[in-house]
Order: sequence, then C-alpha cells, then structure tokens
Amino acid sequence: MLKVIDVVRDIISSSEPELTALSRRVLNLSAYAKRIHGQVERRTQKPVQLGTIVVALSRIATELTTEDPLLPVIELDSIAVKSNLAEVCFNKTPANKMRAQKLFTEKEFAQADFPTITYGTSEVSIFAPMQLVKPVLARFKPEKPKLLLDHLAALTIQFGERYIETPNLYFGLFRALAVRSVNVVEVVSTFTELTFLIRQSDLNQVFQLMNSLMRQKL
Repeated sequence: MLKVIDVVRDIISSSEPELTALSRRVLNLSAYAKRIHGQVERRTQKPVQLGTIVVALSRIATELTTEDPLLPVIELDSIAVKSNLAEVCFNKTPANKMRAQKLFTEKEFAQADFPTITYGTSEVSIFAPMQLVKPVLARFKPEKPKLLLDHLAALTIQFGERYIETPNLYFGLFRALAVRSVNVVEVVSTFTELTFLIRQSDLNQVFQLMNSLMRQKL
C-alpha cells in the first residue's frame, strides 16, 4: 500500500507551479490539500485526513530549497547573433535531400552567415540569409516550399560540456522565454550550443534575457 507522503510528493512534483510555490514557502497547504484530497485517497486506496496531507506537504517543503526546484543554475559562456535570416522548408524526398546537400558545394551558400540545414523525419529546413532565398528556391525547382519565413534572427548560446548531464537545462531556457510570451520559431542544437530561431522583432528581448545568464569573468 502506498504511503500518503509518497503519493503527495508524486502529485506535487508533477505540477511545476505548485512545486515552485511550495519551495518558496508561499503555497497555501490547507487549500492545496483539499484540491488533491480525492486523488490521494484514490491512489492510497484508503481514507486520508486533510491534516495528514498538510503534514506531508510540510515535510516535503523541508526537503526543498527556496530556489526553483525544477530550474538548474545556468551560466552561459558566449552569445552570438545573426540577423536577416529566412527559413525555407521542403518535403524530405530523395531529390530534395540531394538538392540540399548540393547547396554546400556552392560558394555563395557555404560562405554565408548561418547556412544551416536540418533534416527531420519528413521535412528538410534550410536557414540562410534572406538574400539567398531566391537562389535556394531556384535550386529546388520545380519543388515548391512547404514554408517560407523571413525576417528571422538566430541567437546562439554556448555552455559548458557539463550541462549534457544537467536535467532541465532546456526547460529552464525555454521557460524563461515562455513567461515573456516569446515565440521560438525553430531550434537547432549541438553538444554545447543551442540556437533559437526567432522573429527579428524579438531579438533584443531574447538577447537581454540570455545575456543575464552569461558567466561572470574573473
């Protein structure tokens, strides 16, 4: 039979707002206990007093620091920005894969700022300066793109190798953007880099936000 505290810990751990409020000691324990009372009884398969749930929440609170329990401390090493970019997306067919590969053999594309191609299960996306959109479209004729977006910016952040083993790294970065209602159009990632493709109009806001995470140099 499941213990009440184990059930309560599992329930609150699955809800980020309540878990954060509990860690900061601002969660109304009695009100939250009433909300999850029925769920606790169903999972423990026995009657449970509200006071027992409140006590369980109090004990769990002592296990948490006042920092956000789901957000790691992130320190970035560098930030790079590229502006006036576009995304062109095609269906991933053998012919289109070949066309995409040939783009890097062309000097104009290979030497451009942020020439990037990503392959999904069914799509191929090409990111390049806006002035290369027409040449790219010409190389893919007679194929028509599924998507064409311009006036994009790429903001690339670099972080230490240790973060590959850090839970919730991406969650922490995306959460910071989400609470500010910043739309991330696309994402490109490698071992120690993450690139946000965003609207040009959002670049300043995202830069300021990510710049606040830069590692302080001694």
